[in-house]
Amino acid sequence: MSDEGLETFEVSGAPEPEPEKKARAERRGGPVAERRYLCVVIVDHNAIIEQNGEESFISLKVPVALAEAGLKTIPEGKLGRIDPQLIVDMIEEGATGELISITEEKKTVTVRVD
Repeated sequence: MSDEGLETFEVSGAPEPEPEKKARAERRGGPVAERRYLCVVIVDHNAIIEQNGEESFISLKVPVALAEAGLKTIPEGKLGRIDPQLIVDMIEEGATGELISITEEKKTVTVRVD
């Protein structure tokens, strides 16, 4: 038998994702099932009592990839003495669950990663 006229080919697995698409997926936090969110809830009891026109309730939920930008949207002073960069650093190290829970006489602050 002769192999004349027959074409040969190699069988391979699934093609590797393009580097650009792979880098974008990693930058966005990976597959959808593995996405985590930064959740911040602030209740300012003082603003409610004094009715001074300030925001009394803030609820923020953003993907952890946008944590730094999301924390910048919180009005100045609402986080108290909590350093937003410290929260970002904790997230980058892989922290999950409740990171901060503070209940004071005039303010409640809860920060968690779900």
